[in-house]
Amino acid sequence: MQTFGETEQGQQDAARYGVLGLLEIILSDFANLQADTKASEAAAADSFDSFMVESKQNKAVKEEKIELNTADRAAAEAKLQQDTADLKATQDELLAADRVYEKLVPQCIDQGMTWEERVAAQKAEIGSLKEALKILDQPNIA
Repeated sequence: MQTFGETEQGQQDAARYGVLGLLEIILSDFANLQADTKASEAAAADSFDSFMVESKQNKAVKEEKIELNTADRAAAEAKLQQDTADLKATQDELLAADRVYEKLVPQCIDQGMTWEERVAAQKAEIGSLKEALKILDQPNIA
């Protein structure tokens, strides 16, 4: 066989390229892979442990927040019920006050009489009171 220079001899180093050499390379690759896997598993376990600790803390904080929110909600609902009862009582009082006001308005507020009409009504009332006084002063009243 002719080549472009030297004749090809192949790999003649049996210790380096033989079956035992190949097995040694596989063994060293497996050892490296095993070491890398153990390191990765240790890192993943540490990461998992820290994640679990953080998750437990977050869960505890959130459960406490839920308890506080539940207590706040119960207090707010109780206050709402009390305020609703107070509002109803106040509205009842307002309704009663409005009824009294409606009864007093005609007695206290001007009913549309002019000044002259009021003066005339007052004079007529005074005149009728004087006449009633004269009648009562008469001695022959039984």
